[in-house]
Amino acid sequence: MLKEVLLAFREAAYFVGLALKSLCFWRKPPPLTTPGELRIFIERRAKAVTQVTLFGYLKTRAGTRYTSLFEDDVFANSISIAIMEIYLAALSDLTVFAAARVGRDTGAGARETRSLALCLHKNILGDEEIPDYRPQGFDAARHAFSERAAETPWPEMAQGEAAFRGSLAALVEWAPVAPELKDQDIEIVKYSMRFKWKAVRDQFAEILDAPAVMAAWRDELAPAAASAEIAAPAN
Repeated sequence: MLKEVLLAFREAAYFVGLALKSLCFWRKPPPLTTPGELRIFIERRAKAVTQVTLFGYLKTRAGTRYTSLFEDDVFANSISIAIMEIYLAALSDLTVFAAARVGRDTGAGARETRSLALCLHKNILGDEEIPDYRPQGFDAARHAFSERAAETPWPEMAQGEAAFRGSLAALVEWAPVAPELKDQDIEIVKYSMRFKWKAVRDQFAEILDAPAVMAAWRDELAPAAASAEIAAPAN
């Protein structure tokens, strides 16, 4: 009896947690006027989309067994790894989109837009704690983003879903669900994440003050970023 009560309590706590996350997710934040505010927006939205989408998928697939799955150490570790890998892809996608939108709205060129994106991504990951199961850190993620930024057609990334393909693929790849079940779920799972990214893009468009962000970037951070880019060895 006690076990059933505890499971029911955990189930209720799960839904309360999701409700609170949804309220925070949809609440309109203040305008984005600085690179620091933009970094916070990117980090928090990338994490929110990752966690809500992944846990929602696992909850749907596991049904009543959902809470008991976390008692399995192997499965719990798989979830931790999946969260980080999907988040890294989501961070890359949203950083590209956000920098592209700032660049487009201010008439910035590709080089300046790329420098902004690289700086945003580097600083966000620099503040991220390295988990025990990832002793290699985030060097590979930084390198992958640098390569992506070098090849990105920035004007095309400033609207729609073009910038968000990586996180959709990562969700399907890393979710700890049997491959045969993923094959059945792939379109539904992708749609769920696409819907959440659309909400992020709509909110971003409402609160972004691109001229203010770019002006602050040029005054405070752009010279250092340009120097670092020039000093970096060619790949």
